[in-house]
Amino acid sequence: MIRRTIRLLWRGAVIGFLTYAFFFTRLGDRTPFQHMMRVISTQEAQELGYEVGVATKKITKRVGAQVYDATQPPEVDAGASQVPEKVADQFQGVTGHAYRREQHIEAARAEQAR
Repeated sequence: MIRRTIRLLWRGAVIGFLTYAFFFTRLGDRTPFQHMMRVISTQEAQELGYEVGVATKKITKRVGAQVYDATQPPEVDAGASQVPEKVADQFQGVTGHAYRREQHIEAARAEQAR
């Protein structure tokens, strides 16, 4: 608890010092904040900001479309829900119970890892 408080106070002091230096310390005729504002107001910086905005919108749309596609339920379930129970029971002997197979697979992996 005390260590957390000390860390919080230390971080606050560092952030306060950096804020003071950024807004009130002069570098030549201007503060770092004033220099930054002058650079941001240039035509090149404005163009860069516009291009970054356009690229961000494109990426956002692409990621949004991928998330939308990934969250949609499948249109067709490949007929798995339409397989009659008699047919599914016939395949039980071929495929076996999934949990028993999983135990065998995990044992084989552990043995190979040795």
